[in-house]
Amino acid sequence: MLMSLPRRDQRKNGELYISGLLSLTSRKSMRSIASMAGGSAAEQRLHHFISKSPWDWVPVRKALAADLDQALDPLVWVVKPMVVLKAGEHTVGVTESFVPELGRIVNSQRSYGVWMANDHYSAPVNSRLRLSGKWLAEGEHRRRAEIPDWAGADEAVPPAAAAVLELTREWGLRPRPVIAEAREEEAGAVVRHLSAAKIPFVLRIGGATRLIPWSALREGRTIRLMTAQHLAEGAGLGGRPVRWAGRAGQAGRSAFVTSTDVVLSPGSGSPTLRLSNMNEVPSAFVVRLGRLSERVDQDFAEIGTKVGAMDFEGRTFGGWHRHTTLSAVAHAIVTLSAVRDQAVELPSGDHLQIA
Repeated sequence: MLMSLPRRDQRKNGELYISGLLSLTSRKSMRSIASMAGGSAAEQRLHHFISKSPWDWVPVRKALAADLDQALDPLVWVVKPMVVLKAGEHTVGVTESFVPELGRIVNSQRSYGVWMANDHYSAPVNSRLRLSGKWLAEGEHRRRAEIPDWAGADEAVPPAAAAVLELTREWGLRPRPVIAEAREEEAGAVVRHLSAAKIPFVLRIGGATRLIPWSALREGRTIRLMTAQHLAEGAGLGGRPVRWAGRAGQAGRSAFVTSTDVVLSPGSGSPTLRLSNMNEVPSAFVVRLGRLSERVDQDFAEIGTKVGAMDFEGRTFGGWHRHTTLSAVAHAIVTLSAVRDQAVELPSGDHLQIA
């Protein structure tokens, strides 16, 4: 993963940093990682390696994504939002904003990660930091955080969509269905950009998102905006139950699923519904794909938080991306080790089938 780093000392520092992320049980700070390799001198060296060194994180992520794409054969790409609460105002990207998951306004750093996921494993491969106007405007905040000119250059593309499009346009990966939250993002913008790239999606939207029934357009009737909640309730008469298997040790669960064709109009609201452009597949399959976000949530809690995904303490834009990239490599090491262990445990001659 680190072969793109041009110098031997950079690769050595990268290996040290990843080793610290994997082995430390405490918070993954520069100081704690450096304590494994010589104290203050190592801390200064690692600080420069993460925050100031010019090595490019994109080739590392690209190599990581190619490796995981082959190893996991993911069913979907899941866009996971991450919120890290902060006390001060100097960490890059930190701002006060309303976080629906917390139900209040908090001072936080917010980002989006793209994860490759199948039914059993998931791992992050790309990340985008959400930057508010004060960080993108030319001024002290942008200068101090060393935010490059290209960051925020195309504000019309939501960060969640931008992180996905990089995988296809820049890295050449075959698109997978995208599972994403669109309750805060302007759902119309996410839909437009993913549709233009011919990427299938399942977006979680709010009940107040305004939609137009497709039947009204098709039949030439008066067009009237309706909320997603209203449309879902009307379509519910034709719905049916769908069941899916639980994880090991858990009972299976079910939901009442209904679907209807719509045209999107700008709006947002409370979390209840999913919007998809996968019109030719059964609703049950769309539900199955949408629920893979739970796979990511579990792996984030059990692996991501333990390899430093939320532990960056620096102040620079590049530092955040380098730390996040090496944390993703550490996560991949844990995940791929589990994949290989499971492969070794399979009795010879057994055949597997994915249904």
